[in-house]
Amino acid sequence: METQSHLKRALTLYPTTAIVIGSVVGSGIFVVPVSMAQGLGSAPLLLLVWVVAGIITLMGALTQCELVGQMPRTGGLYEYFREIYGEKLGFLYGWANFMIAGSGAIAAIAIIFAKYFGEFVTVPHLSEAWEKIPCHLPLLGDIFPFANMGGKCIAAIIIIFLTIINIRGVKVGAYLQSISTTAKVIALLIVTGVAFLAGSHIGSIANWSGVTDAGASLSGWTLIGAIGTAITGAFWAYDGWGNVAYIGGEVKEPTKTLPRAIILGTIIFIFLYIVINLAYLYILPIGKLATVPDDRLASEMVTAVIGGVGGALVAGLIMLSTFDTTNSSILTNARVYFAMARDKVFTPRAGVVHPKFQTPHIALLLQGLWALILLFSGSFGLILDMYVFVNWLLYVLMALGVFILRRREPNRERPFKVPGYPIIPAIFVLFATCYVVVTLVKDIDGYSRGTQPIISSVTGLALVLAGLPFYYFWKNKAKVESKKSK
Repeated sequence: METQSHLKRALTLYPTTAIVIGSVVGSGIFVVPVSMAQGLGSAPLLLLVWVVAGIITLMGALTQCELVGQMPRTGGLYEYFREIYGEKLGFLYGWANFMIAGSGAIAAIAIIFAKYFGEFVTVPHLSEAWEKIPCHLPLLGDIFPFANMGGKCIAAIIIIFLTIINIRGVKVGAYLQSISTTAKVIALLIVTGVAFLAGSHIGSIANWSGVTDAGASLSGWTLIGAIGTAITGAFWAYDGWGNVAYIGGEVKEPTKTLPRAIILGTIIFIFLYIVINLAYLYILPIGKLATVPDDRLASEMVTAVIGGVGGALVAGLIMLSTFDTTNSSILTNARVYFAMARDKVFTPRAGVVHPKFQTPHIALLLQGLWALILLFSGSFGLILDMYVFVNWLLYVLMALGVFILRRREPNRERPFKVPGYPIIPAIFVLFATCYVVVTLVKDIDGYSRGTQPIISSVTGLALVLAGLPFYYFWKNKAKVESKKSK
């Protein structure tokens, strides 16, 4: 079968911006404010953390835009690392994305969709005895592959459906993304509007300055530790802003469109997050917010305003949000493996373009298959915890790459230059480095205290480095085939 050699540039500013927003606004905003409120005990500090984390995120986005403008290629960060640091580090980034971050995120987000689907339809499950059967993974701990089998089946259907949609064409996947992201943003604004308008009889702006006794007692290093932990939660909710760079080869006028989409999308989701947190606190004082079950925050707020129907409304909103984010993750991450295959550091078939739909259909299928394996193994949550350290370490390398290229190639054309250079990227490097160090220290402390079975950050890095044998295998195979063809 004859295949097309290149992916088609078909995406304009709107769907590209929708991918940025859809990659970030998932389930985090409905969960992390509770743990942040528990640690801080202060509404002003909670809001300040969201603002600061948003500013740092915007700095990271602006920094990446300089690289995006220079290298608007399919593969995003994989391509940047490959050019700046060499092929091997580029491969390790892509390998981490396939094995841990991208596929694991798809599985994790899809299972959240399934959880809230269960609010409307009774999902069958296996007996308690079956669900508690463990499977031990050396160095990783126990997983429970039979737990929540009904929910996993629902999540699997979503993954398969969205994989097929994205195989049918990038415009089809992006069109779905545009619709679902637009609907999600509108729904979030409606929920906040309900809080401020319909909830005026129970809400109060005085809650925005509320502080609990526990919050008032924080000082010194305990205060710094609480802020650091809260920022970690905010960064998790803000994560995903760089994924759109993976589809650089399919964007029209990419040197202009990609930076604009990243900046516009980042400003929109930062605004959304801050407004939603203002709405939470308007209805729920900081002390009450801290006692809400993690997955019931938005439901608790809306139910307090309009009664029992609020729970169903929010469940539907979270389903829409996670559906949208799952689609964005499937659409973008597969392009990394496609680019790797084209560079002969991944299975070659992943680099094939569908002759009719002009999509990386093999890469999408492989990604979907691995996401399903992680889903049914139940190990994806543990894997994602391990990846946090690696992910932010890569952010540090990304930002440092801007300095390296400026020094190495000062006369290189840069359609977008990060404003405030070198201060903006330097601040991002500083914060990202602190985040990496804090994550490592917390993991070591948790392991030493016996609250976690492994040092997640170190193990995650080891799993990434375990991809090196595959790198050498594919490189050697490419050399052998090249010699045979001569």
